[in-house]
Amino acid sequence: MSSSSSSSSSALQIIFLLALLSGIVEMCGNVATTTTSTTNSTNSTARKRRDVYSADVIHIEMLTTLTAAGDVEFSRIENVVGPAYGELLANAHRQVATGTDGGSVLKYLINNVDCGEAQLFAQAVKDTTSFVTGATVRCNDQITTI
Repeated sequence: MSSSSSSSSSALQIIFLLALLSGIVEMCGNVATTTTSTTNSTNSTARKRRDVYSADVIHIEMLTTLTAAGDVEFSRIENVVGPAYGELLANAHRQVATGTDGGSVLKYLINNVDCGEAQLFAQAVKDTTSFVTGATVRCNDQITTI
């Protein structure tokens, strides 16, 4: 009787294994033939994913106590914080403008830079340069005042 019970349990195990294998084959077949569709939400109230890189130019404006500024001030800034932000500064365009209070505004215009890195750069310049009193960073329609 023990041989008949062991043969029936081995037969059940074989049937179970075959059922398991056919289930796995069926699942793999369904995965291979399943089509997916994607839709873009046009709901304007939906939360948008913030892009790290800006397609537009990032504007960094440094407010200064200086009445006149030029390349010397840019060099002073870049000598202090340049080693940490060399890649950011490599593609930067520099401009000088006059602020509303008559002080010079040093502007950096940069493409394809991380917005957070631009903000850290502006903070580092303000913290380490005596003639910079504040900064404004415009990135991805976001304005940060430092």
